[in-house]
Amino acid sequence: MCCQGHVRQRILMKKGLLLDLEGVIYEGDNLIDGAIETVNKLLSHDFKIKYLTNTTTTPRKLIFKKLLQFKLPIIESDIFSPSIAANIFLKKKNISKIFLLTDQRLHEDFKEFTIDKTKPGAIILGDLYKEFNWERLNEAFQIISEKNALIIALHKNKYCKRGNKIGLDLGPFVTALEYATSKKSILIGKPEKNFFNLVIEDMGLRKEELVMIGDDIFADIGGAKNNFITTIQVRTGKFQKKDETNSYLQPDYRINSIVDLPNILKSA
Repeated sequence: MCCQGHVRQRILMKKGLLLDLEGVIYEGDNLIDGAIETVNKLLSHDFKIKYLTNTTTTPRKLIFKKLLQFKLPIIESDIFSPSIAANIFLKKKNISKIFLLTDQRLHEDFKEFTIDKTKPGAIILGDLYKEFNWERLNEAFQIISEKNALIIALHKNKYCKRGNKIGLDLGPFVTALEYATSKKSILIGKPEKNFFNLVIEDMGLRKEELVMIGDDIFADIGGAKNNFITTIQVRTGKFQKKDETNSYLQPDYRINSIVDLPNILKSA
């Protein structure tokens, strides 16, 4: 971890903040203490803010609704997720026809595209939970093989916690399709460079002007550091004590919660 004075000086020069949502602004249905007041302070410093999430089941509109209920000062376009990143990527590639293998609710984020499994330019893979069965996987295999569609995976996590048990996440299914079709997927979502490059472009800033504030040492901190973005880890959310002794990966700075961020700016 860099010396505090040096990092504070670097943070003072920043113009944009990438704020992870779950674990930084809120946990589940509960706000992190002081989060709203802190965001207001940050906005008063004229920072541009993007709120990042890695969810592949909830459309941006519903995330926005939740944040409004928290009374966060935000507009919908401030939220950046893998599905929004995929939107930008598809438009850059001039792909207008797609096939979605995602949670039905996420279709809302792709309403500008034509859903067409007869001749799609890309197939979008998201979390389907129990609906990810042989029939759905085989349908995706046929579309990719026969229609030469790009494979765009919103993430590639191996497993996740569902209730009190762990279960297969999207990653194993993406890997199965890659193996069967001899094609590599295009990964869109934290910690991938694609995700951070697209959010940087969307903000209209340079990576040197940004700082990432997150709780996840790998997805948030690792992803941002791989893009040479200054990083701050909060000791809330997914933070674990062992993160502090991780010899492979450390943030530029670590704070107890987002509430401490304005103090860094004030004392720089």
